[in-house]
Amino acid sequence: MSIRVGYIPYLNMVPFHQNFGPGPTEIDGRYTEFCTLSPRAMGLEAEKGLLDAGAMSLVDWFRLSSRYEPLGHFGIGVKRSAQSVTLFSRVAMRYLEGTIAVSDETSTSFRLLQTILENRYKQSSIRYGRIASSTLFDGSADGLLLIGDEALRAKKEGIKGLPVVTDLGDEWYQWQKCPFVFARWVVRQGLHQSTKDALETTLEASLRHMETDPTVAQREGEKRRLPAGDVAAYWSGFVYRLTPEHQRSIQQFEELASYSHV
Repeated sequence: MSIRVGYIPYLNMVPFHQNFGPGPTEIDGRYTEFCTLSPRAMGLEAEKGLLDAGAMSLVDWFRLSSRYEPLGHFGIGVKRSAQSVTLFSRVAMRYLEGTIAVSDETSTSFRLLQTILENRYKQSSIRYGRIASSTLFDGSADGLLLIGDEALRAKKEGIKGLPVVTDLGDEWYQWQKCPFVFARWVVRQGLHQSTKDALETTLEASLRHMETDPTVAQREGEKRRLPAGDVAAYWSGFVYRLTPEHQRSIQQFEELASYSHV
């Protein structure tokens, strides 16, 4: 039987995929294939029982935690700013009204946005609409939430009519005084323990490779047309082995998010 692993093709996920995807490989003697998915799509695939492991969006893991367990202490945490989870808006968050267009790729970032607006700024009348890509944004909304590489590009190029740029990781840090966690690596509970152990070992080896090989940032920069220094600086803002402070943040977010609209 093969293993199916979710693969998110964002720049911030590259450290987990050194000699581990997106091409097929072998883990614990079993054929391992990678399914390229957005964070939101990964949650939907996992809900159908079609994935064995992946860096699952935090809010999707909250609802699927009876079927998926944490894989080691690996995840997508930040030190403070998220850098690529960005709200573009006409006015500052605290004054927002009307409608916000939301990237169809996000699960956790969308809930984080709602949680901040409703619980920190007491804005509960805002309407939301999904949008497949920023290229389809027609300018009619008062805000636009983008994540991942698309958010990085939009920060560089700007979004016409939406001059205020807000980093949601930084918003959370200012509010809760702890760094946010956007995803954590999880594994299907029914998977054999030796396979879980092998996946954990593979992720650790991947991170160590990225940390000791300076050519990784160079290669990714060439692939994405970014200076290697910018890639390395971007990665330096993330924490891939979650700390007790990140665990506290997960608990705080789960509690606060439960009071926000789905």
